[in-house]
Amino acid sequence: MISIVLLIVAVIVCKKYLWDSPKITEFGMVNGESTVIDEYETPDETPSVILKQPKFDTSKIKSYEGKEQRAFEFRPQTWEQFIGQEEAKDEVQTIIKKVKRGIKGHILVNGIRGHGKTSFIELIAKNLNAKLIEKVGKQMEDPETLVNVINEINESKEEYVIFFIDEIDTMKWQTLKMLNPIIESFKVDGKKIKPFIFASATINKHILKTKTPDTLDRIPHHIIFKRYSSQEIAKIVRQYKEQLYPEDIVSEEVLQTISENCKFNPRTAISLLGNYIVENNITKVLKTARIVKDGLTDMDIKILKVLNDAPRPMGLNAVAGKVGLNPKDYSTEYEEFLYEYNYINRVPSRVIGEEGKKILKTLEEK
Repeated sequence: MISIVLLIVAVIVCKKYLWDSPKITEFGMVNGESTVIDEYETPDETPSVILKQPKFDTSKIKSYEGKEQRAFEFRPQTWEQFIGQEEAKDEVQTIIKKVKRGIKGHILVNGIRGHGKTSFIELIAKNLNAKLIEKVGKQMEDPETLVNVINEINESKEEYVIFFIDEIDTMKWQTLKMLNPIIESFKVDGKKIKPFIFASATINKHILKTKTPDTLDRIPHHIIFKRYSSQEIAKIVRQYKEQLYPEDIVSEEVLQTISENCKFNPRTAISLLGNYIVENNITKVLKTARIVKDGLTDMDIKILKVLNDAPRPMGLNAVAGKVGLNPKDYSTEYEEFLYEYNYINRVPSRVIGEEGKKILKTLEEK
């Protein structure tokens, strides 16, 4: 009996400090009504959390006021400059129309790292003249950060606001679930929130499906980024070169070599381009990046040789241990690409694939 009483007292005391309402500035709507059409009617309760001070207060950082440097990167400013991902670009036009009609346009972009997910969201914001609030999943561990974002949304002067969380799968699931009532009804603890577009990006959608499927259900648009072709990569690299290094000469042959040796990843291709700009020797660039052939590195080749010599199929941990990699690093950095392009097969354990045998034979003949 005493234990039950103590438990009730503890709950009452905790609730006093949960979701500290006065810290949220309520959004004033016209006639108390939101103009957003709610596509969902599922009731939800705000999860209880204890608020703490943010761990990383960027307001204390002094901005650099020294000599202006040249641009370090180029990001597409129009949909024409955003090369590839045609299906995604088609869908986003529908999303923009929905938002302008007051219909929710929440977005989850799922795709391989380095494929332009952040640039994609930034272009949406540019097209809507929207205020863009950007966070990384790990930054949202402290619920107080979410309170600050809500206040920033409510106090914004722009007609549209996009709240973007990159690497959303790295958020604590308890904090992520706090978003459910917010993105569904634009309310929290009885306080109104200015309607906004919730955008997120991940390379691990399967984690979200496991931990927070209810959050995914509240996001109507799940956009999948596909791997780029070598032709698209060549266009991206050429455009990047023209924007950042207009005075440097890069032949079509070099652009083609880069596009065929980056595992069809724009970020990797752009890195190789930067190395070529200063070295002017593509052979040296590939050697420095430890690229052996067709984008495969010496570690990729090592993995293929291990599987080729194995007397029987190998499990993930066994392959990773044999080549000296952490299982997670092996899985995310190497296996997915090797499997996608038939260098290895999973049956379900790992065996060398036909493309893997071909490339080993080609290297042996050299």
